[in-house]
Amino acid sequence: MKLTKIVSFRLPLIVCLLTCGLLYCFSYFIERWFEKLSVHQNVSELTSVISSIERELTYYSQDDNRDEFFQSLLLILTGHHRLFVYIVDDSGKILYRTRGPNLSIALKPADFEEIITKHTTTVSNVNQSSYRIAASRVITDQNKQYTTIVAVGRDLQIEFIRRLRKGLKILIGISCILALIGSFISIYLTQKPINRLIKKIERINLKNLNHRISTSSVPVKYVSLVRAFNKMLNRMEDVFQRQRNFTADIAHEMRTPITNLTTQTQIVLSNARTTEEYREILYSNLEEYERMSQMISDMLFLAQADNRQLVPNLVDINLHNMMVMVCDYFEPLADEKAIKFELEGECCHILGDRMMLARAISNILSNAIRYTPENGIIKITLAQVSENRVKVVISNPGKKIDSRHFPHLFDRFYRVDESRHRNGNNTSGTGIGLAIVKSIIDTHKGNITVESDEQSTRFIINLPTAI
Repeated sequence: MKLTKIVSFRLPLIVCLLTCGLLYCFSYFIERWFEKLSVHQNVSELTSVISSIERELTYYSQDDNRDEFFQSLLLILTGHHRLFVYIVDDSGKILYRTRGPNLSIALKPADFEEIITKHTTTVSNVNQSSYRIAASRVITDQNKQYTTIVAVGRDLQIEFIRRLRKGLKILIGISCILALIGSFISIYLTQKPINRLIKKIERINLKNLNHRISTSSVPVKYVSLVRAFNKMLNRMEDVFQRQRNFTADIAHEMRTPITNLTTQTQIVLSNARTTEEYREILYSNLEEYERMSQMISDMLFLAQADNRQLVPNLVDINLHNMMVMVCDYFEPLADEKAIKFELEGECCHILGDRMMLARAISNILSNAIRYTPENGIIKITLAQVSENRVKVVISNPGKKIDSRHFPHLFDRFYRVDESRHRNGNNTSGTGIGLAIVKSIIDTHKGNITVESDEQSTRFIINLPTAI
């Protein structure tokens, strides 16, 4: 919760800082643009006025047209606000001067010479006012030299830029405050449904894993998240249910042989027995020990498969020859029920672990023999599905398996007939044979499915020719 609060505070702060940064950059560029615009306007105005004055001075004669010259200057200056002109001749005598600052003392003579030579402008402060100054020198037809100094006031522009800067600062401050408040409100409204969702999730525990969160109670943007969470709960519930069933089943499977061993041992110890009777009891106990040992080995095999520790020893396998070998191995067991094997079809060789695949086929055939009625026929069909895949179908007659059992047939200790439990006279097995089959097929990148009807039950194995 503390981390959530920190994140909830940091995000509005980051948004606020970004807003401040962007607005500051924006205001900086606006201010610089207005400054450049004012400079450009001042320079254009000064250049225009100086050019006009130079043109009038070129033809100026003190004897002929002095009044006309002054009238022309007035016309030139008309319409220009806060523009000041100062004209002197080569002897320093003032020819013309507008009311305003004494421009002749605004700059040093060397500065005026630099402005005239380089045709530039400069800024100077006179009597606490700021001016942009330009100057030029012209020689008339009478070989008279005149220096013109023109200045334009910058106070209004400076005041405008100052107020603009102040306004932009206020705008930045207000925008940052609004961004901060808006971010907090947005985060609150965004986190509110998330917090409700978190509370619902926190109420889910091992005792109510079957609880699901309704998608109708969350905003649309979180529906996919809730659906994914519900699917995860489905998988978790399935895993925990399998674990509970596994614990109960293995306890039951281990209890039966241990109970048999305990009972037989107590009976033997209750009375004296002959050597032959002791031998029979020991053989019976040995069978129970072997069953327990086989069960433990099978469980270790499945544990390795679950942890992806099964590493197949890949060799070239002739499936037809393997099927013949496995059928020969089970032939004595099948003869007890007069069951026959039929092997048909051909397929190419595959790369796989010979021992693993033989074990998988053996487990399926063992089940087929167990549930096939007497005088039945178990069919094994090989087929080449494509260039890279082969199919093995093992079919046996018998009672139909309801389709509701299909998703669980390969679960550990799952039995179609829940009332069937292994005892001394039952040969239904431990219930993990098909689980081993599926782990082996999965290790070989294949898949196995089941079909069942009134005529037969079929295990269909699809295998790649190479892993």
